[in-house]
Amino acid sequence: MKKLLSLAILGTFAFSNQITINDPYVRQTPPNSKTTAFFLELKNNSNKDIKLIKAQSSLSDTAEIHDHIMKDGKKMMVQIPQITIKANSSTELKPGGMHIMILNLKENITPQTKANLTLYFDDNSTIELKDIKSRSIKK
Repeated sequence: MKKLLSLAILGTFAFSNQITINDPYVRQTPPNSKTTAFFLELKNNSNKDIKLIKAQSSLSDTAEIHDHIMKDGKKMMVQIPQITIKANSSTELKPGGMHIMILNLKENITPQTKANLTLYFDDNSTIELKDIKSRSIKK
């Protein structure tokens, strides 16, 4: 049975005692940018590994799971099929590491932007995050 869980963003959220989401935010963009990313911490409170397999956002019709890798001495961003959150541990999605990439933005991400994000997991659970705030990230 598919579970749909919804919330208003305030800080830390637990879902069926399986996954806790901490500090979600979306990166602010310069004018005319076509991409951004979501960052957050996923904490797995269960005794089994859970995989994040898909994401969707109100900001675009295209969301992908990405990571950065080193190839030929250069850091590159690549799409990955999933992110495994190990049992009783947490995984951080952060700048320069794993993240949820949003392509073909419908609008610029400003300090006033509030975004929605839906996360899909391999245990058929779904987490819907509402009104995620944006942050400016210095390079």
